[in-house]
Amino acid sequence: MSTGLDSSAVWLITGCSSGLGKAFAQAVYNLGHNVVATARNTTSLSYLPDDSPRVLKLKVDVTSKESIVNAVSATVEKYGRLDVVINNAGYAFMGDTESIPEEDARTEVETLFWGPVFLMQEAVRVFREVNNSRHNVGGTIVNITSMGGTVTVAGNSFYHAGKFALEGFTKAMAQEMKPEWNIRFLLVAPGGIRTNFAGSETASLKVGPRHPSYNTGSDPVSQLLGYINSPSAIETWSDVDLCAGLVVDMVAGAGGKERKYKGKDLPRKMLIGSDAVQYVKLEIEAQLKEIEEWKEESVSVTTNGGATMDFTKSV
Repeated sequence: MSTGLDSSAVWLITGCSSGLGKAFAQAVYNLGHNVVATARNTTSLSYLPDDSPRVLKLKVDVTSKESIVNAVSATVEKYGRLDVVINNAGYAFMGDTESIPEEDARTEVETLFWGPVFLMQEAVRVFREVNNSRHNVGGTIVNITSMGGTVTVAGNSFYHAGKFALEGFTKAMAQEMKPEWNIRFLLVAPGGIRTNFAGSETASLKVGPRHPSYNTGSDPVSQLLGYINSPSAIETWSDVDLCAGLVVDMVAGAGGKERKYKGKDLPRKMLIGSDAVQYVKLEIEAQLKEIEEWKEESVSVTTNGGATMDFTKSV
């Protein structure tokens, strides 16, 4: 791995009990950097040593702003800085939208959207006021979204709502950053990854009560559940350690003086996996085709030449 970030760099990662979060924490630790690994239950972090000065294990509930504020404070208190945040915690609650209990729907969106929002707000403050005052290094926020932040499937309405919201929020907040703060945002959108997400119901995948009007056995939700429980399908998904290693390598490598990875600036959004590339491209191509098909009607209501300011600048 390239190491643009120095070895004293501090990474705070949410959702480290298993899956991609666990792989992120292990990759950062193996890189020789400091890792703040968080989970609802710290006993799930036993794969990291308890006696290493490069490891801080914290109990964090990402739906609690107080819990997040305390985690960031503990990080700065121990290490005096925070260089990278990876908003990884999340899960999917699948089911027919009409029958998903409101409490479950709200909790999912709290986890997928509001948790990262609270952590981004705290991290940016540290990047600007602590890091730049002592090290002049700023920081990087990595938000784990999904190809489900662009492409939708039946049975995941609230999951998509959280991921779409996270992507929009991230892009908008990034435009507020002043260049001298050296603060960057990276959206990471994986496709299928071989973790404990798939298979029978787990902490990463919950299935709500089915609605009798939809549950026919051949309906889209039933077909999707069959797909994600199929060993042959799962085998085509991406390797979790390779995914984590790529992201950590990109962020670490682009954290040095040149702030580039393999000569390139970090993208605003990084697709992970061949399925993510395939399905996101198909969705974008379909959108572009529809825009062109209805362009005449769309622009027919515009007068006086239209907008003169570019509100969509890249950051």
